[in-house]
Amino acid sequence: MQVSLFKRLLQMLKNLRAESDRMHALACICRTALCVDLFAKESVRRGQKPVPGTDVISLFEDARVKDDLNSITSKSLFREELVASLVESCFQLSLPLPEQKNSGTESRVIGALAYGTGYGALNWTEPALDVVEVCRPCVLWDCDGRTYAIDCYLKLLVRLCHIYDTRGGVKTIKTGASQDQILNETRLRNLQLQLIRDLREVMIHLII
Repeated sequence: MQVSLFKRLLQMLKNLRAESDRMHALACICRTALCVDLFAKESVRRGQKPVPGTDVISLFEDARVKDDLNSITSKSLFREELVASLVESCFQLSLPLPEQKNSGTESRVIGALAYGTGYGALNWTEPALDVVEVCRPCVLWDCDGRTYAIDCYLKLLVRLCHIYDTRGGVKTIKTGASQDQILNETRLRNLQLQLIRDLREVMIHLII
């Protein structure tokens, strides 16, 4: 399965009138896309060939979705809902698995994700970093007072900062860090610096 297949569903979801219906559908799509991404990455670690289009950011490969994401002045509610759902889905992977009282399909999928993440079989931080990078434009959005997209975004970014403690700078091989850890910490450090620049730009617009 390829994440890029979901882009057709995203266009269909825009026609749902009820916000609750859109959010529920988006949550399902985002969780499934994360499943595809995580298990594809794990397959590569086990020696299998990478399959194109399995990374979660393929959700944004459609030109209309991408343009909407990068527009500061767009008034689209859908882009806020998409970013909030995707970022929150990533954040939920970092939490302990709650006790499941049913054995439905959704609980089995989440359980499989949590099992893999908890025991080191899957690294949820890699797709989370991808998501934080691609969703960064939401920091500059003018959302008419709505903050749920940026709230979810900052919550995930802070969670990653707690996991990759870069207060003393990016770790090195000499300090026992792996190549993957160095790469991820470098990406996170760049995101932190970019956030500072973005917030300064937001403040300038508010003052003007």
